[in-house]
Amino acid sequence: MTDVWNLYIAQDYLTPGARETVDLVRRHVPLDAGARVLEIAPGRGTTALTLADEYGCRVLGVDLHAFVNYAQRAAIKRGLGDRVSFVRGDGGQLPVRDAAFDAAICIGAPSIVGTERCLRAMHRALCPGGAIVVSDWTWTAADPPPEAVPPHVAGPFVTLDAYASAIRAAGFRIAHGEPLPQRVWDDYYAPLRGPIADQRAADPEGPVDPIEAEMRAYDAAGAAWWSYSAFVARKT
Repeated sequence: MTDVWNLYIAQDYLTPGARETVDLVRRHVPLDAGARVLEIAPGRGTTALTLADEYGCRVLGVDLHAFVNYAQRAAIKRGLGDRVSFVRGDGGQLPVRDAAFDAAICIGAPSIVGTERCLRAMHRALCPGGAIVVSDWTWTAADPPPEAVPPHVAGPFVTLDAYASAIRAAGFRIAHGEPLPQRVWDDYYAPLRGPIADQRAADPEGPVDPIEAEMRAYDAAGAAWWSYSAFVARKT
């Protein structure tokens, strides 16, 4: 379902709760023109460009996806090319010096990179006392029923408390942690529902796109089992 994929990647944010996570950055991480910010998996670059525009900080985005090319063009187009840059790289093996950043952000992608390796990589990249802000898919319990699990998702099914433990184990002190409102999932899927329904009506027996499969699981039982959690922590 190429049309659905194209609609998905055209969104400003490619993960639930991104706007709410950026608000946590604003509330909990003091940024200014001298701040050096790292973003892992920046997607289309929306967060990096927003923070550079608001605070004048310098931001480096690292992503394995070719989105970095789009994001760099967007930075130049907005006149932020001198403050924001994007490079291809592994979020678990960051191509940066030790202690080079004051803050690190990863919205929706630590579990994709590999939660523990992503957190360790951010810890290495941060200066002493530096802040991380991360958000990710969590579960209300570690044993969800099969109907709540999309085909492409495998365990472990990490709860908020288990995620917090992983952050502490990586060498951080948690300053703030919360499950985001359940509506972040509904808001995320809302623009995709109509096109997916239209394509399914046009081709009832066609293959099921991963995004469609994920939405089916959410509608079947996921709303009761899925959460999205966000954390602010400091390097110890």
